[in-house]
Amino acid sequence: MLSTTIYPDFYEDFCCKADKCQHTCCAGWEIDIDVATAAKYQQLEGALGEKIRQNIVEAAGVWQFRLEAGERCPFLCKDGLCELIRRADESILCEICTNHPRFFVTVGDYELAGVGLSCEKSCELLLSDTVPLSFRTESGEKLSMHELLQCLALPASDEDLCYQAGMTAEDADFVLACMQKTEPIDAAWTAQMEQLCSVPFVAGGEVPQFFDRIYQYILYRALEHVPQYGWGTVLSYAQMNADFIYLTCQLTGQLDESIRRWSEQIEYSTENVKILLASLA
Repeated sequence: MLSTTIYPDFYEDFCCKADKCQHTCCAGWEIDIDVATAAKYQQLEGALGEKIRQNIVEAAGVWQFRLEAGERCPFLCKDGLCELIRRADESILCEICTNHPRFFVTVGDYELAGVGLSCEKSCELLLSDTVPLSFRTESGEKLSMHELLQCLALPASDEDLCYQAGMTAEDADFVLACMQKTEPIDAAWTAQMEQLCSVPFVAGGEVPQFFDRIYQYILYRALEHVPQYGWGTVLSYAQMNADFIYLTCQLTGQLDESIRRWSEQIEYSTENVKILLASLA
């Protein structure tokens, strides 16, 4: 039986910013190459095929691009564009380069799709409106968040669908304590965590209208974990991560960057997601 695919309201508006992106996804990450593409690269003729083979390496049975200084992909040009696309076309890319930052996960009889928030374009789209998040199926049917959760047989109340403002100093301490359990993505993350922990929390700050959408998107992204951790734990996970983004935004004044950095540290780390869910279970 084929799954019905569900997309968030802004999914079809996504388009890579390419050289206009300030935070390229072609640096700072290990880039795995799927088996089919690795086999294609081994057979690719000409100078481009030879250059690719010189710049890929097998590690623990998985082919990867051999990263250069600054953990940059060897095919990332100085202007931020991809040499492989320039010299061939997008069909030469491996799966992860073709799909990123898109994700597809199966929950029950449904496939939930979206774009990860480590991408600045994804953050821009999420913050392009303040209305509650909505969805559509591949056939064009529109769904509210409540209707989506009903499809998944999840017992959501109206309160479950909204970010709960009114964080206390005790709440903030708990959120930061949980975040400190995660494995840091880089030294800058550790430095910011130290700064967040050293600044006294001041209750009563204004919460931007965007936070219902931010919370709902984190919840949507985490629905795949309901079978293992339970509905209540996943709700708490969404609230805690939205709280952390709020705390970071209060410190930096940059909501979009607070979301993007959270995503790099948590959304794109399977291990860190598990650490937080286990802390709340």
